[in-house]
Amino acid sequence: MDIRHLEYFIEVARQKSFSKAALICHVSQSAISKMIKDLETELGTPLFNRNSKYVQLTDTGVIFFEQAQQVTVMFHHLTTDFENKIKMEKGKISIGLLPITSSTIFAELLGEFKRKYPHIAINLSEYGSKKVALAIKDGTLDAGVVCIVPDHHYYDSISISKDPLFVIVSSQNPISQLKSIELSSLANESFVLYSQDFSLHDEIIGQCRNVGFSPNVIFETSQLQLMTQMVAANLGIAFLPSAVCSELDPSRIVSVPLTEPQIIHTMSIIWKRGRSLSHAANLWLEFAKEFFNSNEHPFANIVTT
Repeated sequence: MDIRHLEYFIEVARQKSFSKAALICHVSQSAISKMIKDLETELGTPLFNRNSKYVQLTDTGVIFFEQAQQVTVMFHHLTTDFENKIKMEKGKISIGLLPITSSTIFAELLGEFKRKYPHIAINLSEYGSKKVALAIKDGTLDAGVVCIVPDHHYYDSISISKDPLFVIVSSQNPISQLKSIELSSLANESFVLYSQDFSLHDEIIGQCRNVGFSPNVIFETSQLQLMTQMVAANLGIAFLPSAVCSELDPSRIVSVPLTEPQIIHTMSIIWKRGRSLSHAANLWLEFAKEFFNSNEHPFANIVTT
């Protein structure tokens, strides 16, 4: 048994799928299956109940999962402490990004960071805010981007942007002719919404209920292209930050400012409070602060909490 066995086991348990875990770990499904089988043989007990749709932890698997998480966190802290002591400008950092709303901004940030620190490896994962926070909590990620900081007592954070949500509609939709629209006027529309691991999913539904209706959600997705394609086909409406709307094709999709209430999309970088971060992770956080606080960058005057 080595640390890879534990990391692969944890990812299978988290994803409830060998194939999804293999994609995240960048290995073949057969490699992960073999490692889990070897692990079960070494421990003398099955760790997963398997069927054609998903895998689920056994009772002994649940116990081992808790212990495996503790061991992997301790292992990564060991290498972290070593890196911090010798202050190497190399190492690796694991970052969680929002797949719909942060790609353009962070592509620029990560590109500049990589040019300055070419020997630091960056491992990126695309998750919704809720999953980013959980992954940081269990030590899978060093830092990540969220829309809403879940607990200021548990996470340190850098607030980097505030941007109003616009309604995006097909150019064929009558709403496209409006200069703005109130949320209550969308009660009869079909919604293409963010997946449930996005905090914006709950925020939008909550705001709709506050103005008197439950939205008709026809589809949930974590993919920007799929969301915009469905809107362009006039299958439903969706919501995007104004900065993202500026990148859409206006001949197919029209963005309309949302009022009464205005929903503000915020983004923050978070990391676990009290955790001993690697030198590489600390370098990235400091770089991100400078990047977003630059007078040349549209997102200025960041706040650290």
